[in-house]
Amino acid sequence: MIVTETRQTMSQNTNSADQNTLILKQVIPFMGKYSLSATPVNYTVIYEYYSGSNPQLNQTIDKALSSELAPTNNVLQSWFDSFLIDYDLVELSQTQIDMVQLANQLTEITLQTEGDISQFDGSLHERKKELGESIDNSSLASIVTELLSNTSSMQVAMSQMKQQLNSTKQEITGLQDRLEVVSLEAITDPLTGLMNRKGFMTAIEKAVAEFGSSESPLSLLILDIDHFKNINDTYGHSVGDKVIKVVADSITKYTRGKDTACRYGGEEYAVLLPETEQKGALIVAEKIRRMIETIKLKKAGSGENLSRMTISVGIASFVSGLNINDFIDKADAALYQSKNSGRNQCTISAE
Repeated sequence: MIVTETRQTMSQNTNSADQNTLILKQVIPFMGKYSLSATPVNYTVIYEYYSGSNPQLNQTIDKALSSELAPTNNVLQSWFDSFLIDYDLVELSQTQIDMVQLANQLTEITLQTEGDISQFDGSLHERKKELGESIDNSSLASIVTELLSNTSSMQVAMSQMKQQLNSTKQEITGLQDRLEVVSLEAITDPLTGLMNRKGFMTAIEKAVAEFGSSESPLSLLILDIDHFKNINDTYGHSVGDKVIKVVADSITKYTRGKDTACRYGGEEYAVLLPETEQKGALIVAEKIRRMIETIKLKKAGSGENLSRMTISVGIASFVSGLNINDFIDKADAALYQSKNSGRNQCTISAE
């Protein structure tokens, strides 16, 4: 019978040695329990599951385990394709494999030191027994000499252990940095530096969950560049990429620390605004829209003025009873209303 695994999940933004070690201690037994192949795909899926950084993946795996569905190699491949396809698999899996190797090294160091300590302890007991007996000065000198020698050997062993642990600690720190970079790259759009759709979905799931416990206001903007196809067709994709980047920079200027901006699709963006009511969301949207319509772009080389950029925006506020898809659909419907009403405007979704 398959039962739901007991997980100890970690925050996505924390990568301490203790947390990574805890994850590793759960990943390897999981693979053994279900006879999974030690492939990068399998390893990455299980690692992400125990890290707790992908809510949709965790829900899917928990549901499968609770319904006694065995996680086969093919099942893990499907989970990877559904939830982790944006990962740099080679880099991520190699980093995690390196961490497993380091964990094994730490285990070997610990076992070796335990053996040295056990041997030293045994020697002390033997000498203690001899000292309890009637011995002459020559035997006493021999015992003292042996104790000094064993103590010296133990000091050397402990010093070597300290050096090995320090070296391993430095390697783990380096690997943690690599993991953090790769994980960040997996949720970042390379052109704009904003979150990609995968990162945004994780953020909106978290925000909606927090709304359920606090009911603090939560709003969403969906923004789209007007007539973007004409820009690409007229000036080329390199100019189109520049436009996408300029709009992203404008969005970033008017978002705060708790806000989440992402490139939602080709020329479409989404901005999640926690602790922001509908009126406040409209103010943010209007600031972005007005800034973008004032930007003047020139074609590199010729200095030719390009067509004026504008965006259309849809705004929705989350209310109890909505699910995430409905929330996004509300903002999307408001966006299309802006488009159909002439573009270059912001529209609040109908309740």
